[in-house]
Amino acid sequence: MSALGTRPTRVAPRGGLRRALVLILGTVLWPGLAQFLAGARRLGAVVMVAWVAWLTTVAVFWFRFRPDRVQLIDWLTDPDVLQVVRLLGLTLAVLWTFLFIDAWRLALVRSLGWWRLGVISVVNITIIALVTSTTYLGWTTVSASKTVVEQVFHETEVKSPLKGRYNILLLGVDSGAGRVGLRPDSINLVSIDAENGVPVMISLPRNLQNVPFAEDSPMRTVYPYGFNCGTECLLNAIHTTASNRTDLYPEAKDPGLEATIDAVEGVTGLRINYHVLVNMKGFSSLVDAVGGIEMDITEPIAMFGTEDAWKQIYIQPGRQRLNGKEALWYGRSRVQSDDYTRMGRQKCLMQAMLKQLSPEQVVLNAGQIAKSSAEMLRTDIPASELGAFGDLALKAKDRPIATLSVVPPRYSTVTPDFQQIRADIAALIAKSERQAKRKGAPEPAPTASTEPTTTATEPSTTPTTPSPSAANNTDDLSASC
Repeated sequence: MSALGTRPTRVAPRGGLRRALVLILGTVLWPGLAQFLAGARRLGAVVMVAWVAWLTTVAVFWFRFRPDRVQLIDWLTDPDVLQVVRLLGLTLAVLWTFLFIDAWRLALVRSLGWWRLGVISVVNITIIALVTSTTYLGWTTVSASKTVVEQVFHETEVKSPLKGRYNILLLGVDSGAGRVGLRPDSINLVSIDAENGVPVMISLPRNLQNVPFAEDSPMRTVYPYGFNCGTECLLNAIHTTASNRTDLYPEAKDPGLEATIDAVEGVTGLRINYHVLVNMKGFSSLVDAVGGIEMDITEPIAMFGTEDAWKQIYIQPGRQRLNGKEALWYGRSRVQSDDYTRMGRQKCLMQAMLKQLSPEQVVLNAGQIAKSSAEMLRTDIPASELGAFGDLALKAKDRPIATLSVVPPRYSTVTPDFQQIRADIAALIAKSERQAKRKGAPEPAPTASTEPTTTATEPSTTPTTPSPSAANNTDDLSASC
């Protein structure tokens, strides 16, 4: 103590601001540095050594295992790993925040003056806010991923690719008021090359009649000549018809779904590995969760049905960012339209979501996406396969998607030529595989006898402006949307 009884300062005012900033910013780069420099050497040394040990462990682990993208996605979708990451991240964030607060205490010297104290406080509060917000975002994202994996991808059976391809059935279902049973009104089969991720999409209309069942299907014993019981026996009615047939599918959780899969296999000639059921209401929530989807609208699209035609609300033409409700109507509206145009719009919608959904959107909206995904999805894809499918999805993101739709005038929906349909599907898949091997080099136009006719490759029928109907049969879906 001085003769006047005043408390001596630990640092002169000149240079005090620089010292304070070193203490605070040093904590960012090397936790424990502030305590070590300010006198609490034992505590500072322990924290600094622990931090170096942690970074060394992470580096050794990374270079020892050198995980590829598939392995990284597997870790990020493993509930046990996510739980460890969540708790570890929270613990580190809390400890780091305490170090920042202590560094702030050590940096605050009264003789610095009010404006220096203000600068130091603003810097430290900003850093603490960044650490806190980042921790919250990380906790939310990891928790959301864990929720989705546990609630949606809980099946365990792993199915190998068939002839080098994964065939995944996508069913858009709507079980709303006034409907009997569950009706899959959107039926798409995505066939993905298991090596390079090149996708082919086959779309079947809901009103396809006389559909055959796969040869080993139990439904074949009831309908040996196909689902040919009249105009009510459409493809989308199979689920309701077989929903209670536990005698045919005694081990199935959903006999109607199994029967629908058998029918799609019978029509396409492709064996299905996995299925994904997309509930329309949940889809709307997902679009809202990611902030909407941008679409090129070529003509007014009605947002009403036959029973509420008095509304007269339309999605107007032009480049539009659709919210969940609008996107749902874009994909399902049939007023002043038809099933086949609607099928094209549904493909364009899926294409847009594949292209526009970025990792940043997923992270920033993880909680909402998790909630809507749990409401929207039902699948038999096991969590253990998410790494492989995530890798394939990233490979397919910038690949052209070839599509084939079983729609008029090429195909009759009343008396379909299923042999021709299967041949055209096989030819389209073979063509996509050849193009992938040639790194996307264009091929000569196919002949009608060996390749499916595609609107987008015929100059005489290609519209000058992309339209949803052109998306039904094309070698490049994005060019037709």
